[in-house]
Amino acid sequence: MNSSLLQRLLLTLAALFALGMPRPSAASTIFWGSTFEQDVLFDAAGQPLGGEFSFEIGSFEGGFVPTMENLNDWAANWKVFDRAYDPTPLDADDGDPEGWNSTEQFFVGTVEHTLTGGSDSPDADPSDTFPQGEVIYLWVYNTKDREAGTEWALVTDGTSLGDNYSDWVYPDPTDVGSYDLLLEDADLGIVGGLNGTSGGGQAYTIQTAVIAVPEPSSMLLMGVAALTGLVLRRQRSLSADAR
Repeated sequence: MNSSLLQRLLLTLAALFALGMPRPSAASTIFWGSTFEQDVLFDAAGQPLGGEFSFEIGSFEGGFVPTMENLNDWAANWKVFDRAYDPTPLDADDGDPEGWNSTEQFFVGTVEHTLTGGSDSPDADPSDTFPQGEVIYLWVYNTKDREAGTEWALVTDGTSLGDNYSDWVYPDPTDVGSYDLLLEDADLGIVGGLNGTSGGGQAYTIQTAVIAVPEPSSMLLMGVAALTGLVLRRQRSLSADAR
């Protein structure tokens, strides 16, 4: 068996084990990810997602509801529960993905919902808590900054009807059970495409969307206008004095 085939086999087994095998825990264990060789993950151009993309499950600060109108406020209100990514995205075949394998096109993670309502993920803020019943989102991105080339998808499980696995809400952290959050149960897309068809006619599970660079705020424009007016008045004053 060559090394490439062995690597693929090991990655496949890791995904299956992470999603299907419980482990001892003093709190809730959450298994999350996509389904290997079933979910199709596209970027805005209709191509498979590259190693530069990250996948985060998490939630927003209490009361904040993400919409297209408040994109600039997402990052400030976002609480990371766990992350899947490739730390060396330029070398997709080096065998060191942290839950995201762009070659095989699947992502997977396992994380503890601690007794205090926090997360044991190294990517989570230790001061953040995730109360029972709070909605869980999946944020897919190549950068959280709104700049040229930024692509996002934000999805969740908007209804429990028809779910094959656990609802996308945080469980009771004192419950020692395990929960499976799989992409196939997502049915609500806030940004990006979900369970649709690309321009080329190929069905996808999730597709990122290009996020426009924010235009200068009206206050900034007003400030520029005021400064321009001040400069013009100063120039007129200097011209009058020169006469």
